[in-house]
Amino acid sequence: MAVEKMKVIGIVGSNSDLDKVARIVIMNGSMHILNALSELNSNCIELKTSEDNIDIIQELNDIRPYSSKADFSEDEKIIKSFHDALNIQPKIIKGHIDPTFNYHDLMEDFKRNYEAVKYTIERIEELEQNISIKQKHIKNLYYAKREGLDIGTLLGLKYFDFDMMSLSREKYKKLKLNYENIPSVVIHLGVFEDSDIVAAITPKELKEDAERIFVSLNILKLDIPKGYTGNTESIIKILQQEILTMKSEIGELKAEVLLSREKYEPIIVKSYTMLVVEQKIENIKSEIAIGENLFFMFGFVPLSDIEKFQSQIKCAFQDQVILLVEDVENRKYGHSPPTKLKNNIIFKPFESLVEMYGIPTYNEKDPTPFFALSYMLLFGAMFGDLGQGFVIFASGLLLKYIMKNDAFGGILARLGISSMFFGLLYGSVFGNEEIIEHLLISPMDNINTVLISAIVLGILLINISYIYSLLNLYKRRDLEEGIFGREGLAGYLFFLVLILFVLDKILNLIGVAAWVYLLVLGALLLLMVFKQPLDHMIRGKKELYEDGATDYYIEAGFGVIETILSVASNIISFIRVGAFALNHVGLYIAFATMAEMMTSQIAGIAVLIIGNIVIIGLEGLIVFIQSLRLEYYELFSKYYSGYGIPYKPAQLTANEDY
Repeated sequence: MAVEKMKVIGIVGSNSDLDKVARIVIMNGSMHILNALSELNSNCIELKTSEDNIDIIQELNDIRPYSSKADFSEDEKIIKSFHDALNIQPKIIKGHIDPTFNYHDLMEDFKRNYEAVKYTIERIEELEQNISIKQKHIKNLYYAKREGLDIGTLLGLKYFDFDMMSLSREKYKKLKLNYENIPSVVIHLGVFEDSDIVAAITPKELKEDAERIFVSLNILKLDIPKGYTGNTESIIKILQQEILTMKSEIGELKAEVLLSREKYEPIIVKSYTMLVVEQKIENIKSEIAIGENLFFMFGFVPLSDIEKFQSQIKCAFQDQVILLVEDVENRKYGHSPPTKLKNNIIFKPFESLVEMYGIPTYNEKDPTPFFALSYMLLFGAMFGDLGQGFVIFASGLLLKYIMKNDAFGGILARLGISSMFFGLLYGSVFGNEEIIEHLLISPMDNINTVLISAIVLGILLINISYIYSLLNLYKRRDLEEGIFGREGLAGYLFFLVLILFVLDKILNLIGVAAWVYLLVLGALLLLMVFKQPLDHMIRGKKELYEDGATDYYIEAGFGVIETILSVASNIISFIRVGAFALNHVGLYIAFATMAEMMTSQIAGIAVLIIGNIVIIGLEGLIVFIQSLRLEYYELFSKYYSGYGIPYKPAQLTANEDY
């Protein structure tokens, strides 16, 4: 339940071993590739001057980006064509990957197999293209058929040209206003979607003048089949018959090709797998640095994968490749480490909602566990119902196991469990509070208690947010914000003192005079105002202000106002938790009242079913969004930046489409 620790790996080897190293990196699938030139230029990796490193140090004087870029478009085209012809889904089988294989030889072998069925595949593609063209012709001819135009005769005119065109409604209005200026007979054939379809009969001698006008109207000429005789209806029938004939031929050809599927499928799958590997190798090469004899590759590898990664490289190359390993904590310059979240099965699905806001930085505490628990708590409190919660739970399982949406399905399943738990506390089953006895409280009978409890819950969650913030600021060693900042110790104490002040005045807890509270609150606000000069004084810096005193104090003044307003608004925002808990009951009461007004029992049951569907769908969505809003705006704003870099290792996924 944390951000996984990383190490920086540098790989230095002979240029002749580059492809083999890259394949092992991809097969391992744990290295987040960095730009090697940036790493070397920022002196992130320290090399001791020794006899073992002399070759590397000499190469560093003449390093450059890897510039050669392989083109796989032709290979991709024929592999895709083979896939389509044999009706095989693109898939990757990692067992086909051999670090020592020769891609060129593999593709030569693949092309020899492809040539054996090339004519059949190309004939299928040609027929499919012809069918598409003829279907367009038929569609266009139907416009003429409705007006009774004899296309065969019109296309055979010696001194006239016949065209069919499409243009926008607005352009057609302009065309109508200029009929007298157009040297053509224009016939309106109909309207299709947002366009008007027209036919034009133009003398060949005046064709150029007419074309100039039509072009100015942005017309689109429609294809008409040439070389056919007879009326429009007979031409359409001929085209339809030709399409049937071509489809029949395609069916025969595909049956012929499919007989070869068992023979060619392993070859196609292996070739596709290696094509994807080579494409990923090219992506890696774009980030490496290369010298006269050596290449340099850098990346981040999770601590849990580092031993496996090193052993695979050493097993393949022994001492031919040099591995440089460095702790992230020792780096002063260079790329920031990427963030790989590591959570257990309970919290894992909620990572997607956290990442919607942003990725945690490497030095931030992973907010997922707190987010998951608080989100389930907020949702359940607002949507507490045993029956409706079960429906949400079942929907989550359906999404997860049937529709294979692990993230959202997992979230819904957990929210459903939370809803069922609070449903037991509230004694609510599909909105009805008479079926079971409540274990804790009936919301409609204890409105004030529900609203006050919502505020207490909000205060508790905000307290935890401040603690998270203090931990993050400590990890960053940010003295200014950690001690004097709004989300640091001063801000947290301001929040606690303000809460204590309000409670003391309402409940007379300790009886401290109001001026004492106001004095403490004022002192804390002053610490926040003077946070930068105080920080610089403690650190012994000569300059008290980074951008000038005037600008600083203007910004600090607005910050004080925002601090006061945000504390109040953050707490008040949590009233919605109680309000939605009450609204949930009220909405059911409305549907129950409508059901009682029905003249038959069946109609009443139907109203209750529809009502529950509306409540689950509409109110469930609203509560989902409102819970997310409380997390993002009232809690995340206290402790979470979300400016991290996602961990994207060079790896193969199970299925990669073209």
